[in-house]
Amino acid sequence: MQDAKLASTRHPSRWFLLALLGTYIFYSLGPIFWLIISSLKSRADLFAMPPKWIFGIDMTGYESVFGVGAARGTASAYGVTDSLINSAIVSSSGTFLAVLLGTLAGYVCSRFDFRGKGDFLFFVLSTRMLPPVAVLVFYHLMFARLGLADTKTGLIIVAIFANVGLATWIMKGFFDGVPKQVEQIAIVNGYSRMYAFVYLVLPMVRGGIAATAGFCFIFAWNEFAFASILTTTQAKTLPVKVSAASGATGIEWTQIMSGGVVLIIPVLIFFYLIRKHLLMGMTFGILGRN
Repeated sequence: MQDAKLASTRHPSRWFLLALLGTYIFYSLGPIFWLIISSLKSRADLFAMPPKWIFGIDMTGYESVFGVGAARGTASAYGVTDSLINSAIVSSSGTFLAVLLGTLAGYVCSRFDFRGKGDFLFFVLSTRMLPPVAVLVFYHLMFARLGLADTKTGLIIVAIFANVGLATWIMKGFFDGVPKQVEQIAIVNGYSRMYAFVYLVLPMVRGGIAATAGFCFIFAWNEFAFASILTTTQAKTLPVKVSAASGATGIEWTQIMSGGVVLIIPVLIFFYLIRKHLLMGMTFGILGRN
């Protein structure tokens, strides 16, 4: 009887938690669900009031986005293949180099004390505090002088500068969770510090590297302000290309919705590939302090 009474008292709280979780999932995934179904609607169904939940699937938006099918060679075809490749190159290269530099800088700041260490950490973090509009003109003039305007190399440099500070701080936190005795024992046994760093410390923070890469990739992939100003034709990225979708009737919302679906797919693939290390990276800072 007492167990049944306890179960009955816990039952409402369980339903409340399930309802709260369902609300959160709906709030988080609702826009993505709406984006997907909107990309499969025709222009008439997209603006129908009240909204249509049962409709005929129309792939016109995707045909226009990739410039294939009935949209091939027409004014509505604006093609995103080149922009998709540009975004993949810029995001992956910028993420790799930012995480590489951030990992090295985070390890140095975690293990060594040097003059100006606090100022250095504040400086690299302050790069995230600047709004892009404050430095856009400077970057535009500098890249124009250096011949980096409308190039993927220029955008990769921007991605590195934008993310290396974040990567440094995140990786420093992970390295702080690794005991210094790991390197000390290796050095006592005749190994170099570089050997201890590469073969002992790095495997212990691979989850942190994956988490850092995830954050940096998201910021690099979604970057819009610099890409819209520093590129015109050759190096235009996918967010800029999707935002420019327009036709004879104005803004082509079906194309924008389809382009939005294409925009989120690479991010989902990237996080799927690092999923094994991501949870460990998210919990390492908490577990390492216990």
